[in-house]
Amino acid sequence: MRIRRWLLSLLTACLLVVGVGLGTARAADTASLDEPGTYLVEVGTGRTVLIGHSALVVWSPDSQVAAVADVDNDSPMPRLRLVSLPDNTIREVTLSEPGEINLLRWSPDGTRVALTFARNGPDPGPSLLVADRASATVRQLVRGSIGELAWTPDSTGITAITLDEAGGSIVTFDAVSGEVRETVTDAKDASCQRGLAWSPDGAFLAFGGPGLHEGCGDVGNWGVWSWHPATRTLRQVFHGAADAPQWLGNGDIVAVVSEPQSESIPPLSIVRLSPESGAPSAIVRNVPRMFPQPPRLLQIVGDNLLFPISTCEQGEAYVWAAGGREAGRRTPAGVYAYRPTLAPDGSTLAYVRLGEHNELVVAVVGAAPHVMVSSTVGLQVGTAGPWDAGGDWSPDGKWLAIEVTSEQFRDCVEQAAVERAAAEQELEQPDGTATPTP
Repeated sequence: MRIRRWLLSLLTACLLVVGVGLGTARAADTASLDEPGTYLVEVGTGRTVLIGHSALVVWSPDSQVAAVADVDNDSPMPRLRLVSLPDNTIREVTLSEPGEINLLRWSPDGTRVALTFARNGPDPGPSLLVADRASATVRQLVRGSIGELAWTPDSTGITAITLDEAGGSIVTFDAVSGEVRETVTDAKDASCQRGLAWSPDGAFLAFGGPGLHEGCGDVGNWGVWSWHPATRTLRQVFHGAADAPQWLGNGDIVAVVSEPQSESIPPLSIVRLSPESGAPSAIVRNVPRMFPQPPRLLQIVGDNLLFPISTCEQGEAYVWAAGGREAGRRTPAGVYAYRPTLAPDGSTLAYVRLGEHNELVVAVVGAAPHVMVSSTVGLQVGTAGPWDAGGDWSPDGKWLAIEVTSEQFRDCVEQAAVERAAAEQELEQPDGTATPTP
């Protein structure tokens, strides 16, 4: 189906986000989001700011600065910019070589941004660089080969997967000198691991692998691992294929895993794990495998957990809270909710409602949903990049990052709707009555 073009009207809204009363939003000017690009949307007003194209966006912990990485079509040089809000002041961070920025991570104290940079041509792989917020300058910390990375909670170190022919290792670099400060002893198939995640108190590091596509490394090393630096203890707390683990506010690990149950491809489960011992506790079982797989299979805000169901037939968001018996659907019946994301307050939801027009919807629990912006082409919450760096909500809940694309996850959704309509028509009898189904 071709989507007809139209100019959207930004609606006024009255939202309560992250405990900050936004008051009655002023009427925004009419704008069009028909042109592909990466935009920031101010939740209280609907104001939009174009900041790039297919950009990586990560928010500083104080929500005052967005680090934005993309490529200018007129230059082979990558761009890294620090965008200050709400005045949209931009400072360029100069990179002197052509290449691509793969990852961006703010330090917890908000003073620096770590990035991996893959140079064009022969190179040992992505290098680790650090950009300084105050001076908008960048320096190289480690020259290749760096995979995933995570700041230590005290902002003094950067834990990273280093890649080599022997399978790599997991180390923590000093964030100033670049020297190896600590190595995760006996990390198995490090290059197959993903989702380095420190517990909030810095007592444990969790990681999982090889993801849900499987096929990397030794099967015996698949699972969720926890590393306790104080005792230099590495534990395999789950055996089986696992995606990137995350931490609940109460100190438990949560991960999406594949639990073999038959000779066919097993469904997915979301499990809760202690970093020290004990059997996994299932939060949700029989989560369908999704294609294309969403970049983020679960999102944790405090003790609230959001997971999407994204297939050709279903586009829904479910939220589970620690102590709750089961997850509850948070999107309306009959609505295809694409790329849902939970706000920092744990109760406000944003998603794109697919239809004749693509609409960015923000909904507070117990209140009617508000359409923030619309697009006649593709629209998604969050931007380019890996599972944990999609931009979406600023930490204070006042801004959303979105991507207007030339493509949209619509083809299989529309085809499924056509097939359902055809199936319903086939069930119709000549007299107009429906044939009972078993």
